[in-house]
Amino acid sequence: MARRRAGALAERIAALLAQAPGPLGGLELVERLREGGDPAAPSLVFRALRQLVDAGKVQKLLLARGYLLREDGDQPLYLHCTHCGAILVAPGEAVRAAVEAAAGRAGFRAHRIFAELPGCCSDCAGERA
Repeated sequence: MARRRAGALAERIAALLAQAPGPLGGLELVERLREGGDPAAPSLVFRALRQLVDAGKVQKLLLARGYLLREDGDQPLYLHCTHCGAILVAPGEAVRAAVEAAAGRAGFRAHRIFAELPGCCSDCAGERA
């Protein structure tokens, strides 16, 4: 029963992340689950998030302090506007290839590659010009 509940919780979290316009923090997810009539202890939510991250279904963004749903096999760049907080997603194949090559030259094999880049989105750059 507990395993089924953990799987159901992870599915519900993935659904909430899919509906969100941007990254959601763990405690925001706890609150949204509660509001949706599916309360869960923060420890269970964070455990489910860790499982989703480990499975490659969710990306934890350090700069935005939240989680985003990932597309299957997707390894994009996450562009974080430090002015307005927007998160833009860009293809990351070239960066992934460069990182894999550099790691390989050092005799290292990465399990997962992701990049968050802080900067300024085009809207904010236009306002600042």
